[in-house]
Amino acid sequence: MKAINYGEGCYICNRDYGGSNPNDVHTHEIFYGTGYRQLSKQYGMMLELCEKHHNLSDYGVHFDRKMDFELKQMAQREFEKEYLRNDFIKIFGMSYLDMTFDQYMKGRVE
Repeated sequence: MKAINYGEGCYICNRDYGGSNPNDVHTHEIFYGTGYRQLSKQYGMMLELCEKHHNLSDYGVHFDRKMDFELKQMAQREFEKEYLRNDFIKIFGMSYLDMTFDQYMKGRVE
């Protein structure tokens, strides 16, 4: 899969505000942690974020759990355009599309 993005620059700024500084971006692997960062790279589940939407403000993805969850759901939708949901679950351990944000925050699906 190709990395997810809308044009050059920050995915959030381009989507919500119509543009950003294309030179002021960080690559964000949507799935992170032991082993998952590499899988994000392998499957193109990364995008560019400006430093504010990445990790230099309270509303950056590393501090905004809702944004993190929504990006994971979006990445899973993109993955499922080429692969099966069961493949996603085998690789990433769960389906983010089969849970609510509250369930995600609890760490389980009821």
